[in-house]
Amino acid sequence: QDLSEPIAADASLKIATSKDALGLDTLRHTLAAQVLALAVKEMYPQANLAIGPTIENGFYYDIDFGSTPLSSDSLGAIEAKMKEIMASGRALVRELWEPDALMAHFKASGDGWKVKLVEEIVEKGQTLDGKVSAYRQVGSDLRGTEFVDLCRGPHVPELSKINLAFKLTNIAGAYWKGDSANAQLTRIYCVAFANPKELDAYLTMREEAEKRDHRKLGRELELFHIQEEAPGQAFWHPKGWTLFLELQHYIRQNLRRYNYKEVNTPRIVNKNLFVASGHWQNYREDMFLFCDDVMQPIVEPAANEKAQGTTLGQLAKDMDALSIYGLKPMNCPCHVQIFNQGSKSYRDLPLRMSEFGNCMRNEAHGALHGLMRVTSMTQDDAHIFCTPEQMEGEILELCRLIDEVYAPLGFTDYSVKLATRPEKRVGDDSLWDASEKALADACEKAGIPLTLAPGDGAFYGPKLEYHLKDAIGRTWQCGT
Repeated sequence: QDLSEPIAADASLKIATSKDALGLDTLRHTLAAQVLALAVKEMYPQANLAIGPTIENGFYYDIDFGSTPLSSDSLGAIEAKMKEIMASGRALVRELWEPDALMAHFKASGDGWKVKLVEEIVEKGQTLDGKVSAYRQVGSDLRGTEFVDLCRGPHVPELSKINLAFKLTNIAGAYWKGDSANAQLTRIYCVAFANPKELDAYLTMREEAEKRDHRKLGRELELFHIQEEAPGQAFWHPKGWTLFLELQHYIRQNLRRYNYKEVNTPRIVNKNLFVASGHWQNYREDMFLFCDDVMQPIVEPAANEKAQGTTLGQLAKDMDALSIYGLKPMNCPCHVQIFNQGSKSYRDLPLRMSEFGNCMRNEAHGALHGLMRVTSMTQDDAHIFCTPEQMEGEILELCRLIDEVYAPLGFTDYSVKLATRPEKRVGDDSLWDASEKALADACEKAGIPLTLAPGDGAFYGPKLEYHLKDAIGRTWQCGT
């Protein structure tokens, strides 16, 4: 909480500084909400402020510039204005506003997106005794009134406390709430660190990253390319496909050493299987779906005259009668079908099943990134069918396998996160308790340090996430 906030009862106290995560996050948040925001409003009176959350290494701010788009050439001038505002050393005061009064203030300042945010706070019951938190920059003058920003906080008590080294790096388009059906805003990115040395190191790393951009190297080395007709899918060239097959052979050899039985399953599956597995209820929006009952009247209208008058609303009301298929987003449901064939004894367990399965996921196009975020991928996937008593031992074996696969490829400096149950999930909590404990206990026995990622598990179970470092120190989540 803010330094100005009264301590009403006995409490443990810790002073946050730029040397720890909480302090650095607070400084970055204040820089976004009270410095960048005011700089933009002073330079661009028509700017309509939206949201400015902190992210890894800094923050971004989404802003509606109306009919006058912002150019990246203007970032230097905005930076200079930010430093001018910081030099003022003005105090920041937290205030609790009546929602109607705060919405009236933002309407007057031309910040319609802030009005929407206040409305959402009220609708969701997130007020503080019926009021909404905001911060006033005392002594600022924004066309005759002091600058006020909607924020829960905390903030530093005055601008002179912001001792960060920062740089505005780039701008991008971003939809309000991340929904392409909404208005597109301008997103300004900023990186901010505790000192100039850390900032310079990060900027140098970014320069090196641009040189090593795998999308650029893929074209130059004639390995693969991606084009707009197949978003998120690679066109593998002969050299690249040779590397792909060699890597697949390497993985297959390691799986065989650990007695995995390789299978292959269909790519297109009826929705009934996804309903049974829970994917239809929990993952449907990320799946590619198709239905001849819907598509044929569109692509072959002359041959489907009777269906022309059927509306999508009518079809939706009788969805169970439609023959809907999906491109599998993962292999789990199909592997269970193989296990279900025939009778099984406890003597058959553990049964280790693997597949180089081609999966399709309907990722947002704005999130796609070369081979790192795709719509089509080949998973070197596996599922282990075992008894509860065998679970911990199987996890230990799997950790050894992963280590033996990564090490020869040069990935020895990795970190592991335990992603625990999300809010939207299937299964009984007792199963989640047992599964999370088995993962944690196995890692402890294997000597693998764990960090928690609360709520980041899949809807069907917790997971261990392996985060690998690349040649310039960036971290990427790979195996799970």
